[in-house]
Amino acid sequence: MTTAPSDLDRWVLRPAPRAAPLVRLLCLPYAGGGTAAFQGWGALLPDAVEPWLLRLPGREARFREEPRTDVPALVEEAAAVLGPALDGGPYAVFGHSLGGLLAFELARELRRSYGTEPVRLAVSARAAPDLPLRHTVVHRLPDDLFLKALDERFGAIPPAVRDDPQMRALYLPSLRADVALLETCAHVPGPPLSCPVTVYGGRDDPEFSREELEGWRRQTASGFRLRVFPGGHFFLAPCRAELVADLADDLLAATVP
Repeated sequence: MTTAPSDLDRWVLRPAPRAAPLVRLLCLPYAGGGTAAFQGWGALLPDAVEPWLLRLPGREARFREEPRTDVPALVEEAAAVLGPALDGGPYAVFGHSLGGLLAFELARELRRSYGTEPVRLAVSARAAPDLPLRHTVVHRLPDDLFLKALDERFGAIPPAVRDDPQMRALYLPSLRADVALLETCAHVPGPPLSCPVTVYGGRDDPEFSREELEGWRRQTASGFRLRVFPGGHFFLAPCRAELVADLADDLLAATVP
């Protein structure tokens, strides 16, 4: 007899449980991505940091669920599960691209609903949330034009998704919903976070300028740091070891007296 997963297990994959972690690191993927975006992070992070990889509706183990298209509703759902599970303990949030926006809004929702803030917010390959969209809205385009637009911007649409109808049917609903999250999220001004913010960017990323990444400085009343890695928008994979090491240093500095 199988046991239904708990709410926390539905929302969080914990690939590397720690016996006594000092801080939990919530990780949110880019549009169309999932927990596989953080493959190997558990082995790279020190034992003091326990990675919690967020499982969003509409993909991986939750592929039968309807993907969400509204950022406030999505982060409210996630916070309702994560807030009690974190139980007031130290945590940090990391997100890449779309995940950076969701990480920020999740941190604000946890503050609003549970009175707790992360020890650090880390955002990768995402412009400051108060800046307007630079690109034409594409999430309502027909499939071919939608994929073409994303491939021209990011160069990251697998050929199988473009060419295989079955792969399209599996992959497109969550990808389109994720792009809708990005394109329809209206920034609501609020008090800056009290935790430090670290921003990572790709030196050759055509999506965002250094100035747009620097704009995250406005979202914190504490420290701010920007680090640029070699590569384009998806520097996350080739620079994985260096990025994780840098992030781990920040987290240990925030939690070890």
